[in-house]
Formats: sequence, structure tokens, C-alpha cells
Amino acid sequence: MTAITSCATSVTWEETVWQGEPAWASVQNKISAIVSVARARLIYLGKMDGSFNLLNAPVPQVHADKGNPWPNQGGHRFWLGPQSRWAWPPPADWEYSAAQSIRAQGAVLSLEHTHTNPGYPAVIREYAWENNRLRCTATWQDNGRPFFGIHIVAVDTPFIITARLEKTEAAPAGLVAAQMVAPEAPIVLPHPAINVSDHHAVIRAGARTAKLGFMPQPLTIDRLQGWKLSVLPGPASVTTSESPDHGYITQVWVGDSAHAIAELEQLTPYLKGDTSGRCTSTIYLEASPPAP
Repeated sequence: MTAITSCATSVTWEETVWQGEPAWASVQNKISAIVSVARARLIYLGKMDGSFNLLNAPVPQVHADKGNPWPNQGGHRFWLGPQSRWAWPPPADWEYSAAQSIRAQGAVLSLEHTHTNPGYPAVIREYAWENNRLRCTATWQDNGRPFFGIHIVAVDTPFIITARLEKTEAAPAGLVAAQMVAPEAPIVLPHPAINVSDHHAVIRAGARTAKLGFMPQPLTIDRLQGWKLSVLPGPASVTTSESPDHGYITQVWVGDSAHAIAELEQLTPYLKGDTSGRCTSTIYLEASPPAP
């Protein structure tokens, strides 16, 4: 069982320890959310007693070394796109650094990412419950360069998901190959990981690697013990008319049999700052327990 201490059943956030990592926790309607300070992200969403995590979360935290320079940190990642600017790995400020500071103010938990890379603005995350959904927001100051938000939720395999297709002139199959590098090869169907019908695509992990984009929509997967996890697009400000991947910004990544995770992603259009210069990107996570 996952060890959780000092966790109050409320919509406020309380300091805790999760798997030996300093963390903050909050509980809403018997669903626990835990944010790791060491990983600067949401790392647990699931049963209140800590015994079932809907997110992928390697334990203990894996640190980089020569044999594994870019280890999986799990949980809710956030990056600034386009990914083709940095390809892989993501800047360490976002992916491999502890939170620079953290503050709990009422129902909102704020984390400031470490900021050492002058090519990108500093990123601040917020987590807060809104009814039964956990709001996950990232903000940054517009520095004059065009960026869009990339929210990535890592989950364990086995993995299967159904996504709605929307066919356009730019995407006659109703889906696109998401651009991780430039140029991105087009999607070729049939594909071992994808089963396409007139209106839906079923994607399975474990056959062949694929990164696919769909028109904006919620992504819901079944988990063990009758649980479900939904990753829903949220508001972004201020959006521009330019969008990555022809606007197919709800995305899914699956790997071949060598990969033990899959990813549910929600992107935004390119953003510009509001009147204060702030850009904001939000998703919602919903954990649904088994029916009684």
C-alpha cells in the first residue's frame, strides 16, 4: 500500500510524504490527488487510501545516470511546444527538476518550476478541485516567442482507447500523425496499433509506436478494478488562429511491447499573453470509481 501521511479529507492541500518524497495532498469525494515536490507535478490520482493509482508513477523516483539519461518521471507532465524545437529530451526545468517553490492557498496549490533555460519562460502550475474534476493549469509570461501548451498524462499499460474521428481536407482519415520532429512522416493506414472505422479509431499499446492527433475531445480509459480515468481539454488564453497539427490537438502516444506506459495528451493552439502578458493552459482530470 502507498504510504500517505498527514492527509486531510478536504478540498484544501496538506503537506504529506508519498513514497518517501515530500508532497502535498488533497481529497475530494474519496479521490486523493498527490503532488510531488521532487518531481514538480501531480503524481497520484486514485483511491483515497493510496492503494490504487490511475497514473503511471515509477517508485522510487528514477534519477538520470549514464545508462538511463532521460528516465520516466510519470504523472502529469507539462511542456511548451512545438516539440520539434527540442525533440528529446524535454528541457530539464520541466521534466527533471524539483519545484523551485510551492504554495498552498486555500483550494489552490501552486508550484513554480525551476527556471534555468533562457530560451523558455518560467512555468507555474496550479492544481485545484472543481467539483469532481481536478483542474491542472500551467501559466507563463509571453516573451514574444510563440508557444503552445502540452499536457501529458502518463498511464500504465495494457492500454486501449477509442477516439472520435473528424475528417477534413487536411486530415482525410480523421486523424493525423502528431509532429514531434520536423518534418513528421504522414500516418500510414492500416497500422498495427490502430483500428479505424467510419467514425472512431481504437488505439492499442504494445504493437508499434504511434503518436496520433484528433480533434479536441475528452479521452477516457478503463483501468483495473472498474475504475475510469478521463483527461479533458480545458480553457486556454489567449488563443491565436494558429494551431499545431491542423487543430488535431487531443493526442495519444502508444509504444511497442518494450514500453510499459502510454500517454493521454491535450494541447492548445499557439497562445499569446493577456493584458498582463500571461498565457494559461488548463486540462481537467476525472477519476471515476467502480459503480456500486
